[in-house]
Amino acid sequence: MVDDRYSRQQLIPGWNQETLSESTIVLVGVGAIGSYVGTILVSSGIGKLIIIDFDTIETSNLNRQLLYRDADVGNSKSETAAKRLKELNPEVDIEFYHKKMEKVSVSVYEEADVIVSCLDTFLGRRWINSMAIRVKKPLVTGGMFAFLGNAQVIIPYETACFECQPLVPEEELAQACTPFGEERKKERGEIEKEPPLPAVATLSSIIGGIMAQEALKLTLNIGNHLQNYLFYDGLNNATTILELVRSEECPTCGELYKLEQIEFVAHSDETVKELEVRLALTYGLEKPELMIKGKLLDSNALIKDSISKGKETVFVLDKNLAKPIKIILQITE
Repeated sequence: MVDDRYSRQQLIPGWNQETLSESTIVLVGVGAIGSYVGTILVSSGIGKLIIIDFDTIETSNLNRQLLYRDADVGNSKSETAAKRLKELNPEVDIEFYHKKMEKVSVSVYEEADVIVSCLDTFLGRRWINSMAIRVKKPLVTGGMFAFLGNAQVIIPYETACFECQPLVPEEELAQACTPFGEERKKERGEIEKEPPLPAVATLSSIIGGIMAQEALKLTLNIGNHLQNYLFYDGLNNATTILELVRSEECPTCGELYKLEQIEFVAHSDETVKELEVRLALTYGLEKPELMIKGKLLDSNALIKDSISKGKETVFVLDKNLAKPIKIILQITE
């Protein structure tokens, strides 16, 4: 056997390097966890890695985001990560998008064999979950907080998705440790700043390793993928598996919501913001956002410019909601 770059991993029963070399993985977020996920996937010889991250590198990132150096501070994470990973393995086709994931074409997500989410906000995780369900692609998602970490594998319409699970995070787990959360707040008119999350490189490597492993297993169709919610406590070296059950009432992947319809009237000449205010008053929400087919609507746009149909299925997201509300908008003149 030729002792090439991949010779040792090809000794693993069931491993098919040709299959891996023809695979495409979309990596959303190349921060702490994403740095390790990207390094492992590229070192393993996947065919194509698509990186999505609109953030820039800060000095505080350098203790755990192994792809970046002091000289990179202020530069694009996605572009810098793509450059470093290409140096690591020139055989891998690497594409990057320095933009918000909501602004990336659906066709990019459709190209993936597996989507890996390394996001640090609850809203972001909900969005990428809905996109994975929409394009029917397996999703590996995870997060960390100090010495605590978690991981979950989502197979659309087979396993519990991110919205199915009852594990609504504590308030601090929904905060962002990067400018992503701050920009979200500015978009919503909120000016208070949230404190950064505590983070250590050991958890980044552990959770990133688990997530990369699950992505490889899904791509190669070997072993058993993580079917429940994995929680890791690094301080006590304890791993807990919490059983998750797909909910038929899930507004993202459930069957019940395909049958039940909550209708709401929208006027074509009102703005999306005006509609959001009426929804907030109706459902007791704080700052709702509207999503159609995985895309958040611009609050300043007119309804007639955002929704062309007489009826449209819309998801209403709000930080006060454990799950989005699915409604059928009836558009009137």
